[in-house]
Amino acid sequence: MAADTDYDGVNHNTLMKGRPMQFSVIYSVDVPADENVLDYAPPQVEELWDETEGDEEFGYGYLEGIWEGGHHRKWAAILDREQFEEFVEHCGLTAESTQTMGSLGAPGFGFGWAPAISFHSDDPDAIQSAYVTPIPETSKEQCDEHDWQRVRGAVLAVYG
Repeated sequence: MAADTDYDGVNHNTLMKGRPMQFSVIYSVDVPADENVLDYAPPQVEELWDETEGDEEFGYGYLEGIWEGGHHRKWAAILDREQFEEFVEHCGLTAESTQTMGSLGAPGFGFGWAPAISFHSDDPDAIQSAYVTPIPETSKEQCDEHDWQRVRGAVLAVYG
């Protein structure tokens, strides 16, 4: 079986290509005290993103040294595919194959739980992560685990 197909033989690149899809994103960044957290802000931060947390939520002071007094931001947005691709490229993020517990309060899902794919960056000067819930356009009223695994596999194949 080819690397870009799932257990049903579905080509993930075909599944993703040309299909209308939105992405619910929660993006978090933490930096040491001598870094500017806004250097790691997503593109079009003022137009597309809601800031949900600031420095008061910085949780890495225990690392000491340059991390004491560091900076934190968390933003949330619903992006179309073009905006999402610009975000991932700009922030240097890649999808992780590790299963997650999902997102609580993902944009577009209210206070409920939504399945999510974890993204991270290897930038040595920042701790960056995103929880992403793809929202494919579909005529199905109810999606099941099989549908989620197909979409998840496609996202991992394209962005992993």
